[in-house]
Amino acid sequence: MNIKAVTVDFWDTIVPYPFTEEIFQERVEHSSRIFGKYDLTLDTSEKLMRSIYDHFEDIWHNQRKTPTTPDMFRHIEKLTGIAFDERDFSELVSFNESLITEKYFDLSADIADSIRKLSEKYKIIIISDTGFEPGRELRKALDKNDLLDRFHYGVFSDETGYSKPDERAFRLASEKAGRRTDEMVHIGDREDKDILGARSSGMHSILFTGFRNDDRELTTADFTANNWQEVTELIFGAADDAF
Repeated sequence: MNIKAVTVDFWDTIVPYPFTEEIFQERVEHSSRIFGKYDLTLDTSEKLMRSIYDHFEDIWHNQRKTPTTPDMFRHIEKLTGIAFDERDFSELVSFNESLITEKYFDLSADIADSIRKLSEKYKIIIISDTGFEPGRELRKALDKNDLLDRFHYGVFSDETGYSKPDERAFRLASEKAGRRTDEMVHIGDREDKDILGARSSGMHSILFTGFRNDDRELTTADFTANNWQEVTELIFGAADDAF
């Protein structure tokens, strides 16, 4: 059958997520300058920021939604019993929302070219679970890289209130594309989020392993691809008969 629309994960599929200790410590350093106003030590600041990561993982995996950055700092308020000044709270949120997209965003020219080629034939819709960076920031980053207009729509978990593998994310993409789910293929790096969600909604699927290959050996995806050249080869041409 012919593939008539494409959906794609964002982090670790279009752009690698820079999950490093260096960036974590940058978040700690920034937060500690604000937390210090409330008599919280640097050590406590680090523990609180680590608690954000744990809180996010718990909600993401167990409730199929992603806490927003404001949600995560309200979690810290609950843990400490502190109500941050409105200006301090806003500074914590804005810094953490934009840190990666403004300073560490790394979109390769090869991937951008592949997306441009695909967009000439297909509507492409992003289906992304968001972390610190809301959909608004991801759109800004794509726009700075002259790529935003290549995407027909963005299904971002901070905006919808649900995250993959919730079928609603995939069905919303289908609605926006104007195509049945069985006419679509989803590309993503996580078996439990991307591939399970695509399969349960009736979409075809490609596990992308170019940035994260943890799920290669256990995937139930129709195909795997290690780079975006392989992705485009699967979707174009002979791949129409393969799905």
